[in-house]
Amino acid sequence: MDRANVFSGSAFRTAVFAAVAVAATLFVAALAAFAFVQQTLEREIQRQILAEQVMLREIYDKGGEAALIRTIAEIDTPVALSRRALGAFGADGLKLAGNIARAPRDVRFQRTELALSGQDIGRLRFYVHTARFDQVVLVIGHDLSLVAATERRLVVALGAAGLLAGTTILLIGYMASRRSLRKLNALDAALARVSEGDTEARVPTPGGTDQIDRISARVNAHLDRLSSLMITTKSTAAAVAHDLKTPLSRAQLSLQSARDLTRQGRDVEAAIEEAEADLARLNAIFDTILRISRIESGARDIAFEHFDLMPLLTELVETFAPLAEERGQTLTLVAPATPVAPVLGDARMIRQMIANLIQNAITHGPAGNAIEIVLDSRQGAARVVIADRGPGIPENARSRVFDPFYRLDRSRSGGGSGLGLALVQAIALRHGVALDLSDNDPGLRVSLTFPPVAPPKAGAGRGNLSKS
Repeated sequence: MDRANVFSGSAFRTAVFAAVAVAATLFVAALAAFAFVQQTLEREIQRQILAEQVMLREIYDKGGEAALIRTIAEIDTPVALSRRALGAFGADGLKLAGNIARAPRDVRFQRTELALSGQDIGRLRFYVHTARFDQVVLVIGHDLSLVAATERRLVVALGAAGLLAGTTILLIGYMASRRSLRKLNALDAALARVSEGDTEARVPTPGGTDQIDRISARVNAHLDRLSSLMITTKSTAAAVAHDLKTPLSRAQLSLQSARDLTRQGRDVEAAIEEAEADLARLNAIFDTILRISRIESGARDIAFEHFDLMPLLTELVETFAPLAEERGQTLTLVAPATPVAPVLGDARMIRQMIANLIQNAITHGPAGNAIEIVLDSRQGAARVVIADRGPGIPENARSRVFDPFYRLDRSRSGGGSGLGLALVQAIALRHGVALDLSDNDPGLRVSLTFPPVAPPKAGAGRGNLSKS
């Protein structure tokens, strides 16, 4: 694995930024903690010094200067004063008692260095305070070695915590970046296999929920869709070849027959008409395929407008009723009880979609078939229902009847091209129409639910429904 890519990964770079932010935060927190601990220790020393001053003041008030000097002399032992400085000085600055060689000039609480008499350890740092008892100056100091040690331990602890936190963050970032890079490499490898023609290649999905896992799942979904489209394209190409082979062969035979009849001096009109019919069927198939492709590609020259469905349905019923009667069937239109909102779309396409469904019901319905077209509303949206009493479509085949060139009859001997319902679905998807097939018990029930649309603006008018 390329470590350069790991270190340049977003997870590791984020961890670096986080480590820097944590270090800065810990530094500020360390300063605040150091100041707080220092003030707390100094306050405790001040409290002790003031308590000792009160005790010595009481001795001075009761016994005077001599009692104070005697008391300091009694406690002036190396053991008692090993961590304490204590001294009494006269008004002229001369030492009266204690282990401090010279009194500090400042009388406030302060940190300073003092040389203790009788000890060869040099100058030590003390926290001292000076008080005046009439003509006597009393100096009390506490050794700062314990405070300094505490401060050093605090600095070391905070530094170690910052180093540990930064190292941990960087390690987590490195592992996360390594894990992400491994997933991205798997994604790249899968896409490379797909580009080489392996349509079965998929991105490994261990079941995680991070962004790369979600993207991998979506990539797999797209690859599944792509594989399905490729399979559909292959089957469609095979179906196109199968459907075009028969009329092409028949047209070729008709033309050959016409040539033979011409040589014999006989009438060739019938043979030519058969060839024209087969070629016309080929042209219709190509035209339908192009129309489906044009609709699915979202052609911009499609004119969407508001129009009412009732006049369109009335026109279609008047057109197809004679054809249904010829086959011993009936075609009726049920008008809505209340006005139905207009729809927005291309009127020619909508007419084609409904016409294909009506023709499909007539073509596949037996004598006595009753076809009923119902227009109503569902939640403010227009709905068209086309119900027949024909053989219907098995439930397991309803999702496939919209595939190009798919037919229920396996022999493919029917007169249709298998593109009628494919065109219906393309138009429905283009207009956002919900297309549903259900059992009419017996027969088929097709529901077209149009999306609700805002009413047309005043003066915009309604679409022209003249025949096209």
